Amino acid sequence: MKAYCIPALLVLLGACEATTQPSEENEVELITTVVLDLTSQTTGESIPFAWVDLEGDGSPVVDPVVLALGDIYDVQVSFLNELENPVEDISVEVADEAAEHQVFFTGAGVFGPASDAAGALFVQAYDDADSDGNPLGLANIFEATSLGSSEFTVTLRHLPIQGDVAVKTSGLAAVVAADGFSGIGGDTDVDVTFPVTVEP
Repeated sequence: MKAYCIPALLVLLGACEATTQPSEENEVELITTVVLDLTSQTTGESIPFAWVDLEGDGSPVVDPVVLALGDIYDVQVSFLNELENPVEDISVEVADEAAEHQVFFTGAGVFGPASDAAGALFVQAYDDADSDGNPLGLANIFEATSLGSSEFTVTLRHLPIQGDVAVKTSGLAAVVAADGFSGIGGDTDVDVTFPVTVEP
């Protein structure tokens, strides 16, 4: 994974450690960078698109995501803290605690489990799951379906165990599509928006 050293809003990642009681506080971590690695199933070309904020000034540097109409992409999502040396890959922790995390894709540009946008430019589907078979979202499939420009948001949600009850269930994305994040439990660890364009 490349390290992106572009000056940009520090995003505090609230606890990604297992929480057994609602009153427990989670360890605060830092996410400075979100990377989407898109690999075309047609050409095999892999291109990273990054959202980067190293300075916490409210002005992140964001790579516009560019898709080719009709192409299908394998998409890997990475969450990084680039202020650490070496760079800390928070995605490893998210994968280790998959039963307590889920990545959601929402906004006008995307149609998928968490978004039913009528004018969406691409369709997103989950390509991974936790040990209970619930979607995780570090691996995804994008299919570019319509020409145009729009935007979409990537949200990492922390869904800790509360008592003996799992906050994460199989239908959370559908709840987000219908009611937004207020309809589900847990906390938002990071929430970033990418512009997207689908070209001929």
